[in-house]
Amino acid sequence: MRSLIVLALVAVAAFALPQSQASLDCLMCEMGVKTVVPMLDQDTKDIENAVNKECHNLLKDIPFATKKCQKFVDEDLNKIIKELESGTAPADVCKKIGMC
Repeated sequence: MRSLIVLALVAVAAFALPQSQASLDCLMCEMGVKTVVPMLDQDTKDIENAVNKECHNLLKDIPFATKKCQKFVDEDLNKIIKELESGTAPADVCKKIGMC
């Protein structure tokens, strides 16, 4: 009986972690889209700096925020910019690139 309870707790923890990670990725993507939309005509470096700043503001209470924000800017920001430049509606970008 005890091992069944432990197994159930492990299963719950295993499913909860990826979902919270996915929720964080979605939140970051939505923040990125909101930041990028009014800046599409600006230099990519300016967009990166603005998104990085917003990301740090969004995740300021999370210990790994600096690494998470940098990874987001390095790996996902260009996907967001390309989708917006190609005409994808802002509301659809994060779903289309698999972050929401």
